[in-house]
Amino acid sequence: MAKVWFVRRRGAEWIAPGGAPAHEAPLAELVFKLDVAPQRWLSWERPVPAAELPREEPTQLSKVIVETNAADLAGQDSTTYKVGFYDSPYPPAEAARRLRRHAA
Repeated sequence: MAKVWFVRRRGAEWIAPGGAPAHEAPLAELVFKLDVAPQRWLSWERPVPAAELPREEPTQLSKVIVETNAADLAGQDSTTYKVGFYDSPYPPAEAARRLRRHAA
């Protein structure tokens, strides 16, 4: 399952208050919902789980990062996606809305 992190800046890091992903789903389900494209791969930015901080509402956060792992890409030999992190062009509040809307 790919992980969707809602994050904000703390110094030079993107932190995820609450320390857990906001959502998990197969990558194929997130590609169109969150506009996750191969060119949005982040070469060095990673979310830092901040379990010591309380979880925050999506409206208080500033970026959406989608984390993929090897299982997300298994059996997709022709994909240009790779294991790592991608950003979404949507702010966390819009991403949360899109995830809820498509969950029904």
